[in-house]
Amino acid sequence: MLLGTLIMTSCSQRETDLYDENAIDQRTINSNADKFFSGKIDPKQDWCPITYNKISIKADANLSDIVKVQILTESPYFNEDARVLNETEAKNGQTVTLSYDAPNIYKQLVAACVNSKGVYYIQVFNVGDSQVSFASANSRVTRATASEVPSLSGIKLGAPYKSLNALRTLQGDVCIIKNDKNKEVEYTVWANSGWKDEQMWEVSNGTLDGGWKIDEGTIYRDINGFDGDEQTVVAKIISDFLVKEGSDPGSINSSKRNNLKLIRNSSYFKLNQNYLYTDGTTPVTLIPIQANSTEFKLNNIYYYYYKPEDVVGDEVDYIKSLPKFKAIPIMQVQATVDIGKVFRNKEFLLPFYGDGTPAQGASPVSAVFPKGYKIGFLNMKHPKGNFNIAECKSGCTYGDGRLNYEVNHIQGHFNSAIDKEKGGGTVAGMDYTDPRIAIFTANDKTYMCFEDGADCTFCDMIVEVCGGTEKIEETPEVEAAAYTMCFEDRPEKADYDMNDVVLQVTRVNKTHLQIAVVACGAEDKVVIHGLTGSRFDGQEIHDIFMLEENQHFVNTEANGLHLHPMTDGITVPENLSIMDYLKNVYIKNETTNKEIKMPQAGNPPYAIIVPLEFLYPMEGKSITKVYKDFLKWAADINVSGDWYKYGDADQIFSELFREW
Repeated sequence: MLLGTLIMTSCSQRETDLYDENAIDQRTINSNADKFFSGKIDPKQDWCPITYNKISIKADANLSDIVKVQILTESPYFNEDARVLNETEAKNGQTVTLSYDAPNIYKQLVAACVNSKGVYYIQVFNVGDSQVSFASANSRVTRATASEVPSLSGIKLGAPYKSLNALRTLQGDVCIIKNDKNKEVEYTVWANSGWKDEQMWEVSNGTLDGGWKIDEGTIYRDINGFDGDEQTVVAKIISDFLVKEGSDPGSINSSKRNNLKLIRNSSYFKLNQNYLYTDGTTPVTLIPIQANSTEFKLNNIYYYYYKPEDVVGDEVDYIKSLPKFKAIPIMQVQATVDIGKVFRNKEFLLPFYGDGTPAQGASPVSAVFPKGYKIGFLNMKHPKGNFNIAECKSGCTYGDGRLNYEVNHIQGHFNSAIDKEKGGGTVAGMDYTDPRIAIFTANDKTYMCFEDGADCTFCDMIVEVCGGTEKIEETPEVEAAAYTMCFEDRPEKADYDMNDVVLQVTRVNKTHLQIAVVACGAEDKVVIHGLTGSRFDGQEIHDIFMLEENQHFVNTEANGLHLHPMTDGITVPENLSIMDYLKNVYIKNETTNKEIKMPQAGNPPYAIIVPLEFLYPMEGKSITKVYKDFLKWAADINVSGDWYKYGDADQIFSELFREW
């Protein structure tokens, strides 16, 4: 009997050794995780959606005084989502090799040369490519020179006609316009508006030499598209800057994106600065490259010009009285809507007709403008041959926003783009005197982008300015890409708000990283390990933030304690990836004596690495609820890879709560 008792005791002891601390703990952990994931985790899921590669970059862009090259996530032009993945010093013609960590959602990245002024020149490459140069991006379509323009004697102006603004002004104190619901609305804004003398001019039909033609009142020639892979680069510039479709809540239509905030970053998007200045050396020509609007058949671009020193009286009234000349009938360029496509098939000439009002039958004074003239643009939108001023979609929209006051009041169409707080239809929309044409420069080319109607996408038409105007130099400021590491400090009780410890690592250049301790949502004593080279390695997180004994949470609550992240710079081997660096980082909960590391593939996560400046959940808000696609990605690593871009604004610790 004693022997049997001893045997049973021995077995019982072995069960206790095996299960009490480890297996029972693990069952609790698994049971808790099941509440959130229901056992649906992809066996390949490693909770680190980042790829590591290297590429050789030749700094041969059409850019003087190159000082560095960069690898970017996206085009940098007015694009707040663009981030620097790595950079190094370089000179013109030099080849350098850079490693980079890229978020898995990117199949293409951008190489950039930057000069001493901060001007960028970019080239697109595929993730995994071994080398890239700017030679093909440097290709430029042939532009008209003074010797290539047609004989001016073959160009004659037809009879002038009144603009839509003038016709509406002539209605007297009240102008009747039918809105989009065919309801008549009275407008008094045109009374005494000063538009009554505005006249539009077109070229008469005729035959020209040198391949130039006259059609629809404009002068143009057919050209051959793009050289090399320049079309890919231009498409990347346009698509990263001016996205037409999206889920921006500021738009009147959830399928349209409000780009007004982005284009306001351009120094040329100003009330009276949205002009081009003539250089006096080559003809001014325009090449449409995109007509991304279902109403493109209504659009006709006109131009006007003047010397700033010739302005008499109020500048706005002076501009209203200037003659306007037809430049581009968009229907002549594009026959069907092809969303997102960029093209080059026609180049349009803008002659100089001298100062003052021309006479019917007059020929241009010159194919080249004198230096120092301001050229402005407008889009007169109307059905072909129909100047029905009662139609709400008909109107003149200008690059100079001061001239849009009247048209922006037309309900049912143009007024829909105005800010809701000002009586319009768009959250974060336009002012009544905002420009409807934005000018920007990319890869040494100047573009105009048009908003022709009822929203703020500003990509209804995009036109390249091909010569004859002074060069504009934009200098984007692009932030370095950060990678965020988030921890749960108690797996057995995890609420999956993933904010108990939040770290960010940013690559400053090839051999330097910046470490930031961003947030603490832990009540337990938690020590950070594996931050090799950093003063934070081996430090308790509450001590890092220098908290008092009764203070626990930092940067995890809307009304809680908000502090600047604690930062440190470290030196690393040139080819060390951020992913490999972070995978060695872990925390130890000194209260429970447990270590939390990056999980093995297929296991529930108590540490994750997220690309870019991840807006982690607020205290007590599960990542599985805050980010609606997180569970889809957890269950299948091949879907919803961009889950971290779409969080519930009310449940994330966002810029709204940050004081840094």
